[in-house]
Amino acid sequence: MAVEYPIYRKSLSEKSFYAVIAEDHCIEIQLVGSRRMRHDIHAHILPDRLFIQDLIDCAEGHYVAVSAEEFAAMAENS
Repeated sequence: MAVEYPIYRKSLSEKSFYAVIAEDHCIEIQLVGSRRMRHDIHAHILPDRLFIQDLIDCAEGHYVAVSAEEFAAMAENS
C-alpha cells in the first residue's frame, strides 16, 4: 500500500509533534517548558528508519494522528 506524505503525528504526552516527510525524513517539534525546538531527522541508520516507521504505523499506541493544522500551530514559533 502506498503511503501519501506528509503524515502528522504527536506523542501521547503531547510534548513532541512530528511531520513525516518521507520514509527517511521527518521533522519533530519538541516542547521544552515554554519553548519549542525543531529537529530535522534524516534517517541514515536503521534505528532512525525504524523510528520513522513507528511514527507512520502509530506503533504500539505511542503516537496518534493529528491534522496538518495542529502540527502547523505547534511549529509556528519553532
